[in-house]
Amino acid sequence: MASILNDTEKAEIQSSLQDVRDTFARDIYVYTKTQQPASWSNNPFYGNSGTTSSLSTQEELTKFTYSANILYENDQDEKLFDGGGQAGLSSSEGRIRIKVNAEANEKIKICERIEVDGNLFVVDSDPKAIGPFSPQAYMWYLKREN
Repeated sequence: MASILNDTEKAEIQSSLQDVRDTFARDIYVYTKTQQPASWSNNPFYGNSGTTSSLSTQEELTKFTYSANILYENDQDEKLFDGGGQAGLSSSEGRIRIKVNAEANEKIKICERIEVDGNLFVVDSDPKAIGPFSPQAYMWYLKREN
């Protein structure tokens, strides 16, 4: 089937769309867990005596910086709740939408938290590929971590 646009025109459109995304992008911080090597805390073979041995692993959060387009949703449910005896506090769903590149998309798939504008969020959706001719960006919905 014939195309209205040739490959050069398609590349120009994709480049222009990427320029628009780059113009309005801000930094986000993606935190992933990395496990440190396991160590035996009580092992008779290595000079530690005792009746039990346990394997301890330490998890550490690693911070990655990516640029993203961020949209705060306007119509979010606001509720009043009793915050430990402080009546009248409001609570927001705190949902946002971000658009990121393919590299950030792969890191978000395995992340623990995402920091946006100083607030922590968790992933609340699956990724959606965005692009007129091929996926150029990926859209995620996040909700505020409580």
